[in-house]
Amino acid sequence: MKFHSAHTAIVNPPSASPVITQEQLWKALQQKARDPLRFVPVIETCDVIKEDTGGLTRVVTFKPGTGPPGKITEVVVFAGQVKADFYMEDIGTSISNIISLGDGGDTDMYLTFTFTWNFPEIQEGSEEATTKAKQLTEVSKNAAAHTVKQVREMLKDKSLV
Repeated sequence: MKFHSAHTAIVNPPSASPVITQEQLWKALQQKARDPLRFVPVIETCDVIKEDTGGLTRVVTFKPGTGPPGKITEVVVFAGQVKADFYMEDIGTSISNIISLGDGGDTDMYLTFTFTWNFPEIQEGSEEATTKAKQLTEVSKNAAAHTVKQVREMLKDKSLV
């Protein structure tokens, strides 16, 4: 069964400090692709095996009980400094991180994460499907906001490369 979810976080609410620019947010998403541990707490290890200007290929392992077991190959595609797509082709799961601009000027930005999770062992309409859908909704709801928080911390501690 496939589960779909999306959530958007405001990047620079009125009280935000420091303010994040689109260039900084894009650099952070690229850094997240290379080294996701700070951004995705369920990932235990990540090895980039190939990289070029259009993206990278990485092998990740998840902490026990938090994701698929074993080593998972992910292809990450960068698009126009506004989108990073993460494809776990072996398991049929994909995630997109999208930067969008509002009408309020250069720093009026939003970060949207979309998820398509594949759980072929779960039967549609089952109690397990209902439980999994709720769990995945919580994951997606927190992911974009957590990423924005981490980017802001990186600006403060000067770790955004």
